[in-house]
Amino acid sequence: MKLTRFAVSLICLLCFNTLAHSQILNSENLANVKVESISDEEIKGYYQRASTSGLTEDQVYQILASKGMPQGEIDKLKRRLESVNLNSTTPELPSKETVVRSTARKANADAGAIPMEVFRKDSVIFGSELFSAASSVFEPNLRIATPSGYILGPDDEVVIHVFGFSEQTYNLTVNAEGNIYIPNVGPLYVNGLSIDEALAKVKAKLAGSIYKAISSGQTKISLDLGKIRSIRVTVIGEARRPGTYTVSSLTTLFNLLYLCGGPSDIGSYRNIELIRAGHVKRTVDIYDFLTKGDTKDNVLLEELDVVRIPYYQTRVTLSGRVKREGKYELKTDETLNKVLEYAGGFMDDAYKASVTVTQLTDREKKIVDIPTASFASYKPQSSDIITVGKILNRYANRVNISGAILRPGDYEIEDGMTLQSLISKAGGLREDAYLQRGVISRLNEDMSPASVSFDIREVIKGSEVIKLKKEDFVSIGSIGEMKDRYVVSIEGQVHKPGEIVWRENLSLKDVIFLAGGFSENANTVNIEVSRRIKDATVGEAQFKQAEVIIADLKTGLSGKDKDIILQPFDMISVRSLPGYVQQRSVFVNGEVMSAGKYTLTSNTEKITDLVKRFGGFTSGADSSSITLKRVIANGLSAQDKKELFQRLMSISDDSLNNNSALKTEINKNYDVISIDLQEAMKNPAGTANLVLEDGDYFSVSRYSSLVRIAGEVYYPTLIPHHNGSSMKYYLQQSGGYTENARKNSALVIYPDGQVKTISKFLFFKSYPSILPRSEIFVPTKNKNNRSRLSTGEWVAISSVFATLGTLLITAFKK
Repeated sequence: MKLTRFAVSLICLLCFNTLAHSQILNSENLANVKVESISDEEIKGYYQRASTSGLTEDQVYQILASKGMPQGEIDKLKRRLESVNLNSTTPELPSKETVVRSTARKANADAGAIPMEVFRKDSVIFGSELFSAASSVFEPNLRIATPSGYILGPDDEVVIHVFGFSEQTYNLTVNAEGNIYIPNVGPLYVNGLSIDEALAKVKAKLAGSIYKAISSGQTKISLDLGKIRSIRVTVIGEARRPGTYTVSSLTTLFNLLYLCGGPSDIGSYRNIELIRAGHVKRTVDIYDFLTKGDTKDNVLLEELDVVRIPYYQTRVTLSGRVKREGKYELKTDETLNKVLEYAGGFMDDAYKASVTVTQLTDREKKIVDIPTASFASYKPQSSDIITVGKILNRYANRVNISGAILRPGDYEIEDGMTLQSLISKAGGLREDAYLQRGVISRLNEDMSPASVSFDIREVIKGSEVIKLKKEDFVSIGSIGEMKDRYVVSIEGQVHKPGEIVWRENLSLKDVIFLAGGFSENANTVNIEVSRRIKDATVGEAQFKQAEVIIADLKTGLSGKDKDIILQPFDMISVRSLPGYVQQRSVFVNGEVMSAGKYTLTSNTEKITDLVKRFGGFTSGADSSSITLKRVIANGLSAQDKKELFQRLMSISDDSLNNNSALKTEINKNYDVISIDLQEAMKNPAGTANLVLEDGDYFSVSRYSSLVRIAGEVYYPTLIPHHNGSSMKYYLQQSGGYTENARKNSALVIYPDGQVKTISKFLFFKSYPSILPRSEIFVPTKNKNNRSRLSTGEWVAISSVFATLGTLLITAFKK
């Protein structure tokens, strides 16, 4: 990314001293550096040299800060890059995911930056996850204090601080011959010395020359590592990317393993060799780090070190109920216990008595069962597949007891355990236990089911001893469960009709009380109790099916006189009083003098009576659009009817007519009856003067001269009424029929609800007249139900045409 490119270019300027003509950036102290003084041309000109750096972005900023650059200036560097247009052909510089690696057999300071690959590894190999993705675990840490064991070499910079009686700082670079040159003192050979050894040698040199006060302790000296050099190291063997790498001198063995991608799928994680000066300096076992966090093998690398990754010798696969399945590499003396330790041990539900090992012989596979006692001695062979099973989903020592017991459930079976001891262990029997019989469900030796019955009374007394076996299921019944569900029912004029659970000594008055008492219209002197007959003489032609008991409770529910003790399944009926009649009402809405709810005064009240009660019609009423809506007999309650009419009263007729969906929803609960009010007023005793029913909705619409055209016309609309205009006129005004129109089925719906269709005789059509507020509706063709004329129908039509032709000829002859 741009930020990394710019930052690395700057650090190269600082670390490798390649900008001799840039006085600002060559300074050892960057405390006074101003970012705005660095030109764009300088950035572009030295970018190519910066491409050889192997430092990451974070390392760059750490070194800039160590040189004294203020954080504010570092932030300016980041923002400055936004205005720098680097050429796209400039080599890509390393970021956190890139490393500097030389090409094969070529290691020098001009090596190009090669992006770090994200290697695809066998993810089941234990330890492979450390090298399968970018991670900061194995990145060199440049912010650590100078290691005391660090070995100096060419291109390292040492910083000598003299303080106390004298004050001086020297920034000295180890040259190719291994010397540092101290001003006014001369050269001093430090190549191959550790930091501590170099400090002692510098201290002795300065004490014997220009700083005599060092011997007396008045002047003191410290030596730190400044700029760090690059070293060349080589990875050989079964690495993901073997080769020679140019890295920082602070790079450790683990850093290098990460850079090369770690061991390949056939490489060893347990016997990695660090070869120095032709001898094996150290053998590294990565498992020590993975399992213990031990970093003793993470040593600093030196120039020309060689890291060799050999082939693995023994690798086994562990699967099944362990905490971490995978492939594990073993050393020659490690056993199965060690494999399980690497895997984190068994899962909680693992079968631990033994494991199954699949081995490879020279010719075929074989299975070996390893018991727990042999885990510490069995040494797995290479390619062994070790499988850990799961425990069985069964119990080794369980019995179960259920039913009328105080503490039902599973229990441990003990040696010689009997049914009597299990009942005692479960807290004993409940009071409602059925004592005559119990059942044990048992499995035979061949797992076939078996049943053992017993008399609970004999078991409790100890006269019947039944020994239990594992997985026995004991069932003890309850008296209540073995009987019918005893109920009595009550219906009619009580507040809460329904079923009530029967209990001993339950009386009629008790049931009426539990049902909420009598309603207002209850007939309390003629209550009927219907009782089952258990011994009916069904063999006779006529036999009694039920016993009916009549009760008189006009004195109420108090006291015990006239009460009846009920039996299971008795049915109680409380009927209405003979002369009790609830009010019936109708609703009036629209253009009337007084709209609202009207209670019917008699069972024969008619429309003309209702008109007199609401006082007639307003001046805007349309006498031809009077309708009566009657509730369909669909079981609606009085409350449902009330809610329906309240909704109707809140919607005007015009709104209802303009919303076909709402109109359909409202009218689905009603039958619409056409009213000829003039005929009813003229002849009150005639059939036009209908008798009103409970829930009738009497509606009178406001006068309107509009005619509605709907259905399969091109422009459904409302058109003003024109006296004498035919139906064809209104259809033409709405654009005419569409292609899907059923022309011959067009109809007119009049304001009072009557419907008329087009009538035909031979070739002649008669259209119905159109009144104000009428609706012309053209239905849609039903394409799925088209049927061809039968032969008989064609013959009949032909006969009609023949007769018509004969009549016409006769008429012309005359």
